[in-house]
Amino acid sequence: MRARALAVLVSTLAVGLVLGGCVLKRSKVARTYVLDPLAAREAPAPAATPVATVGVEKVAVPDWLDRPQVTGRAASGEVVSDEFSRWGEPVAKGIQRVVAENLAALLPDRRVLAAPFPPRTAVNQRLLLTVVEAARQVDGSVLVEARWEVLGDGEEVLARRRSSHPATPTAVGAAGAVAGASDALAALSREIADLLRTLPPPSR
Repeated sequence: MRARALAVLVSTLAVGLVLGGCVLKRSKVARTYVLDPLAAREAPAPAATPVATVGVEKVAVPDWLDRPQVTGRAASGEVVSDEFSRWGEPVAKGIQRVVAENLAALLPDRRVLAAPFPPRTAVNQRLLLTVVEAARQVDGSVLVEARWEVLGDGEEVLARRRSSHPATPTAVGAAGAVAGASDALAALSREIADLLRTLPPPSR
């Protein structure tokens, strides 16, 4: 009787393991994404003596965007989070990193740094960037909207803008949303770089 009960127990465990294996095989695995900067190979070599040092300060993002999941917009205005699509770094830090790398590629005659800056480093022009929208929209496009300003080394406002850059990714899902955000940030970086080129070099 005891042997029979043990056999039933072993049989039950075996079925459980098989079923458990099937469940594990079918479980959805979370994917991790990061934003991509402009390709470095497209950029000219940096100047030996930069005309100015540009600092990209910490980027501000809204709370609904500042979360581990990749988010999008629903027709009702609802923010939709994808639990199986995660950011590999905080969104604000990723945007700061990408914008700084983009500006370094677009402005080879300037030294570009991301905050926190090294001690005793003279930063001639500081970029303050607030992103108010960076998500896939109902129509499938990705929209990046931002307010930004450039400060001089005396804290004076050299320029102040509000920008809106849409992108139309070809990929679907989170992969397309991230690729579209990278493209929109590239367009925003080009706009900022064009403005920085018009500013007079700092006095030595």
